[in-house]
Amino acid sequence: MKIKFLQAVIIAALTSTCLSGQQNTIDTILADTSLTGTSWSICFTDAVTGEMIFGHDAERNLASASVMKLYPTSVALALLGPDYRFSTDIYISGKFNSRRGVVDGDVVIKGGGDPALGSEYFRDHYGDVVGQWTAALLNAGVRHVKGRVAAATSIYDFNPAPSGWSWGNLGQYYGAGVYDINFNDNKFNIYITGHNEGSPAVIDSVELYGRDVRLTNYLTSSGRSDQGYVYNTPYSHTAWISGSVPADSSFALKASNPDPPLTVVRLLDRAMRDAGIRIDGSASAARTNAVPEEMTPLCVTLSPTLEEIVKVTNHESVNMYAEAIRKHLGYAILGEESFSAGARVIRSFLDSIGCKPYEAVILDGSGLSANNNISALMTVRLLVYMHNSPCTAPFIASLPEGAVSGTMKSYFRDEFFKGRVFAKTGTISSAKSFAGYVTTGSGRRLAFTMFANGFTVPNRKITDYMEAVVREIIEKY
Repeated sequence: MKIKFLQAVIIAALTSTCLSGQQNTIDTILADTSLTGTSWSICFTDAVTGEMIFGHDAERNLASASVMKLYPTSVALALLGPDYRFSTDIYISGKFNSRRGVVDGDVVIKGGGDPALGSEYFRDHYGDVVGQWTAALLNAGVRHVKGRVAAATSIYDFNPAPSGWSWGNLGQYYGAGVYDINFNDNKFNIYITGHNEGSPAVIDSVELYGRDVRLTNYLTSSGRSDQGYVYNTPYSHTAWISGSVPADSSFALKASNPDPPLTVVRLLDRAMRDAGIRIDGSASAARTNAVPEEMTPLCVTLSPTLEEIVKVTNHESVNMYAEAIRKHLGYAILGEESFSAGARVIRSFLDSIGCKPYEAVILDGSGLSANNNISALMTVRLLVYMHNSPCTAPFIASLPEGAVSGTMKSYFRDEFFKGRVFAKTGTISSAKSFAGYVTTGSGRRLAFTMFANGFTVPNRKITDYMEAVVREIIEKY
């Protein structure tokens, strides 16, 4: 830890004196009048020693977009370990007459915060998880449940969405909230047909996971791109859709599930009934108040390892996974159940490795909020620490490779960059970012972060400039 602190001191001391080695590209960027008003924060350091290689306004706080995901994922790997797993437990509450197969109580699903339960990203890991639970009930001899299928009291608080998210994000698939029981990445598809230009679009069907949501449709058929938006709020079972979808085409609009725990309760209820198990009560959103002493464990479903979940989080830029990890840090480390508790864990960790988290504004763990403000310097400090930590292998493996994988498939596609750039990318309105590692021509591994905010030009122009900075670094060092 002392070594890491000294590295941080070196970076801070050299921040304002390392501008001369990289002036060509930066001068070109700053001279471009189409970028007037654009703010930049750029930092490159040696990934081993922390020695500053190049910085431009490295301490300026800017919106990070999805680079923010590196914060909860790296801290979770460091504190919980790559092999950490979430669990989802199935219990029988009340008395169970095994001879008659009668449960004088409920079948209870106790969520442990697994963000990946039932996810298509981990289909091979989970299989038919609801079918497995039903088979376990049948194997235990359950034939009649006098109560109902219910979710246990949540391990988290009631708020599933970070306070930094805008209301307009909550209904979109990328704005899915975090619950103790998550399923199918907390999203569902709405299948729509766009007809003649300007005419109403029609909802053909809704994916199973969203059939409990009552939809009001204001969509029109227009153009060739998806401009449809879903509006709902957590725990509400009504939503409306407005905007437009491509004319003369069939289309799947992705929406967030406002109540995943209820979805899972109803899926298990339906599967049990289909298997011939009688259930007297009806599935509902109401949580059971059964105490642990009255609950008999039946089966446990474990998640993939944290290492695997972190890799999907950063490769596919899944907001819900990043927020779930942040929230669970508060629960696992502090015994508290909120996003703010997770944020305190992250800030404490950053402080312990020589960062200055009190100088940053961190409103979420995914980067969806436009009001996050962090610096390239602080992000690079974190990257240097992770490069030299016991978790370096799983952390670097979680970063997409330029032109090859995840969200980096469309970036650094020139053959010059092949095998050299591994980074998390981020994009929100007027904000573009990259952060990760680059290998120079001399074989030196550098940690880097680049933020650009406030531009009005197309994203591709900003990306081209950022790639030019990286190219010059590779060539010079």
